[in-house]
Amino acid sequence: MDAYKHILVAVDLSDDSALICHKAVEIALQSQSSILLVHVTEFIYQMSTSYDPLFYPSMEELAVDEEEILKLSQTKMNDLINALDVPGDINLNNKVLPGIPKTEIVRLAEENHSDLIVCGSHGRSGFELLLGSTANAILHHAPCDVLAVRTRKNRE
Repeated sequence: MDAYKHILVAVDLSDDSALICHKAVEIALQSQSSILLVHVTEFIYQMSTSYDPLFYPSMEELAVDEEEILKLSQTKMNDLINALDVPGDINLNNKVLPGIPKTEIVRLAEENHSDLIVCGSHGRSGFELLLGSTANAILHHAPCDVLAVRTRKNRE
């Protein structure tokens, strides 16, 4: 098997993200790979059952909230990168973007010609049980190999 050259690492910015990143860095060091570290924020709006317009935020308010959440996510991403202390010989880029995680991760893997996706193997919410896990969706739609790293929650 050829060495991986372009690794996409998908993180949810939880405490387990560092564990997932360390595994990707190990692989990158062995194969002299580049890493694209990705966090996708999914915005889910809960609408009231009332049709009263007073209960609904305006589109401007939603846009401001999304912008603030993306800024906070980028700050957390920067903190994660700084904590990793990645060796200088690894080319590390990062992206924080809105969207549906499983869709955006697969799209970015295709766009960046990734030959490996590294992600965590846990779900974050009850929705995961109903809709299927992000890791499972990535595994079935990825254009490349996928490494699902067992997180601390799954090791207990």
